[in-house]
Amino acid sequence: MKNEDKRLVDLVDKLMADDSLEKAPINFTDDVMSKIEAFSESKAIVYKPLIPEYVWWLLGFGFAVLVVNLSLNKSSDSSSLLDHYDLPELSFDLFSNISLGFSSTLLYATVLLAVMVAIQVLLLKQYFNQKLLY
Repeated sequence: MKNEDKRLVDLVDKLMADDSLEKAPINFTDDVMSKIEAFSESKAIVYKPLIPEYVWWLLGFGFAVLVVNLSLNKSSDSSSLLDHYDLPELSFDLFSNISLGFSSTLLYATVLLAVMVAIQVLLLKQYFNQKLLY
């Protein structure tokens, strides 16, 4: 076994002695680095949101128009919304035996909570985006 290893070592030494080292061309490192930089710049991933910004603005505008329309077009005769817009009357009697009365304070608190959660989400998103930049 040692004899075979010695022959392999001698063969490798003989092959290495016959072969000379190749030298890199001048400015080899600079050429390679310039190619790497060009490659990394060309493959930059650009963030593109799934839902475009103009769609969010349209949804927000539509919601605002709906809220303003519902608040300004309240009639004094207390007719229902379906009668006001001549929509067909739909009846779903799944929960007809259950009566839930929510106070206006609870409704205001729920709306305020939703607004605060939305603000918090926006602030956290901005915080984490800035944290990823560093």
